[in-house]
Amino acid sequence: MKKMVFVCIGTTRVVGDSVGPRVGDMLRARGVKAYVYGTTAHQITALNVAEYAKMIERRHRGDLVIVVDSTLGKLEDVGTIKLTDQGILPGGAFSSKRKRIGDIGVMAIVGESDGDRMLELKTRDEEFVQEVAKRAFKVLTGTDFN
Repeated sequence: MKKMVFVCIGTTRVVGDSVGPRVGDMLRARGVKAYVYGTTAHQITALNVAEYAKMIERRHRGDLVIVVDSTLGKLEDVGTIKLTDQGILPGGAFSSKRKRIGDIGVMAIVGESDGDRMLELKTRDEEFVQEVAKRAFKVLTGTDFN
């Protein structure tokens, strides 16, 4: 029987990139019956994502891996949650050459991809990012996080 594995990517050092660890915290707080990697205390960032990907591939072969990450997109999509059945390409907003992680991707669109992408991520409003994280949590669990 497959187990669920959540991989929540991001860093609290950049507000717009913190949806993943926030969702990881919410999943842990609610005691979700799944493996949860990536919280505000133990963040999965550009510096260690490759190590986590290898570990998850080794330790969770055959399990369902759901990856949560912040992303940038079209102006009309800001604040929405997009799902993909191809996992996530970490750092995709910056044309990263990393390989995809996971079976399902949960992309929280926190800003517009036109213009200075890092500035867009750094200048996001913390309350807005928290609300987007709550939306992602609801997509994952079907329940609100209050």
